[in-house]
Amino acid sequence: MEYLFWDVYNAKLETPTGSYQFGQHPSKLTLTYLRDFDAKDIVKATNEQWQHLKLNDMVGAYDEQLLALWPDIKKNDSLSFRTNEQGIGTFYFNDKKLGQVGDNKFANNFLAIWLSPDTSEPSLRKQLIGGKHD
Repeated sequence: MEYLFWDVYNAKLETPTGSYQFGQHPSKLTLTYLRDFDAKDIVKATNEQWQHLKLNDMVGAYDEQLLALWPDIKKNDSLSFRTNEQGIGTFYFNDKKLGQVGDNKFANNFLAIWLSPDTSEPSLRKQLIGGKHD
């Protein structure tokens, strides 16, 4: 993903079958960051993406929980989000468990940032789900 001409992170999606349909679980999305970011800036960007997707009930609803889970990011750190079969998601930082967000509404809406057909990054979505770039 790029933001204001800067590469922000590389993203990778893993599923048991190697393919993806929206709302499919389990899955694992890993973002490997190419720059340093404060956790509060990542939460802000998450809310901006939910606004883009018109998921207004999500905006701000998880700020406290995410700020408690997410550390500040340094270049080459990875933040992963793994969902189980029930669609409950757990965050990992450099493969170390951070904690869980205990409802599947969050998991689907968090993954929608990258995987929804309405994402702000359609080329990245195609790359993640196995399609070709525009």
